[in-house]
Amino acid sequence: MIQIVLLVYLISIYISLPGLFIKSGYKFYLALIPIVNIYFLFKILKINPIFLIVYSLLIIVLPFRELFVTMFAVFFPFMICDAFEDNILFSLLCLIVPFAGYPIVAYFNGVYQYGGEEIEFY
Repeated sequence: MIQIVLLVYLISIYISLPGLFIKSGYKFYLALIPIVNIYFLFKILKINPIFLIVYSLLIIVLPFRELFVTMFAVFFPFMICDAFEDNILFSLLCLIVPFAGYPIVAYFNGVYQYGGEEIEFY
């Protein structure tokens, strides 16, 4: 049952990523490339990409890695909704019902508040 919930959570985020990238000023196809989308998502959320490396190493090395994964899964909706000027209700909606909350934030609600930058890839 947990695997199904995790799969629904990840699919809802992956479907919502192109909308989040377009709102923040990046090309939508950057959201579809697996490792690149994590890097640019951290740039959208104004989190240093070095944190991703340190966080990944902590998850690999530490014996209580479930705590770190759960902490990230709980704080992630609040970071997304903060970056897109949504209130606490949308953060809770994304936390409790992610398959409805993330697409609403990505495609219908919110404006990116950190100031996007256009990147051209040839």
